[in-house]
Amino acid sequence: MHIHARRRSISFSGRTITIKAAVKGLGNRKHTFGVEKISGIKNIPPTAFKPGRLVFEVPGASKTIVEDAPLYADKVDMNTFTYGGMNSKHVKELEAAIRKAMGS
Repeated sequence: MHIHARRRSISFSGRTITIKAAVKGLGNRKHTFGVEKISGIKNIPPTAFKPGRLVFEVPGASKTIVEDAPLYADKVDMNTFTYGGMNSKHVKELEAAIRKAMGS
């Protein structure tokens, strides 16, 4: 499962999650972690003025905010996927799949 939104993308292979964020210049910043490392998930739905956020609690992972984010990209850490209202349904499906994998 793969979703791209707001200059970020998230991929879920069934056991691992990869969040990529665009940075100024060439390339992306990437953070990959397994579902066994997740201690919690918080899904904050988007509003008319703020994007939604899917936040993963991963013990030991850096909480440093991506400072070199390009124009129109959100300055959040690499454990957070931001999305707009049009992706809400897909993010809910992704969250359900990740929670199911965490339970097994």
